[in-house]
Amino acid sequence: MKKIFILLSFLICSLAYSQNVFWYNVMLEVDSRDASSVAGLIDDFYSNHPKPSNVNVEFSSIPLRAASEKATHIIGFTSESSQSLADYRNSLKGNNWDSYLSEMHKYVKSVRASAGRDLVTNSSKSRLPIGQAWIFKLKNRDLNQTIIAFDKFVKSTQFDGFVSLGQIVHGSENGEGLYTYATYANLNEAFNFGPRTENKEEVAAFKEVFTALDNIEYTRTFTRVLIKRY
Repeated sequence: MKKIFILLSFLICSLAYSQNVFWYNVMLEVDSRDASSVAGLIDDFYSNHPKPSNVNVEFSSIPLRAASEKATHIIGFTSESSQSLADYRNSLKGNNWDSYLSEMHKYVKSVRASAGRDLVTNSSKSRLPIGQAWIFKLKNRDLNQTIIAFDKFVKSTQFDGFVSLGQIVHGSENGEGLYTYATYANLNEAFNFGPRTENKEEVAAFKEVFTALDNIEYTRTFTRVLIKRY
């Protein structure tokens, strides 16, 4: 199920822009009648499992998603240290972990995982409760123009939340290997994402991004809403 996208020119270019944010997502499909039981199991385990300070864990619902997206919930792990993230993921084992998985199997209809890294961000440290991801297919390996345009966009545009462009490295399918991601304080802000029309520099930068996106193919989007942060 998992595929690795080895994009040499992409990775070389990312050295100049990378903010070193790594992520690992677990996507869960849960019936609405079982959502509270699953939330309780997740809360009990992750509230008590030791976690380093430089790893973030968030449990969210996915109320807005494409028809092909089965996942209803997501457990997201992020860190600026790939080693810390890997070590934390490897720590998920033992008797408590086995008991947790055994109980989760009673309610979870399907599960999948993916991992990757942000390549360009606005360096915001805000941790807002609503996040939207746009997923793209890669048409070719030369994404330098896209990365440069997005970097210019986030530097010229005012965002209250976190904004990034990144690479799906593991666990993608159908050629999907690139994403953009933004966070918002509320649904109203999510509705109004984009440049301020009165700011010509922001409008020009936004237009340049969409011109650069000719190199990739938009496939789908989903929006998550934070339930609890650990």
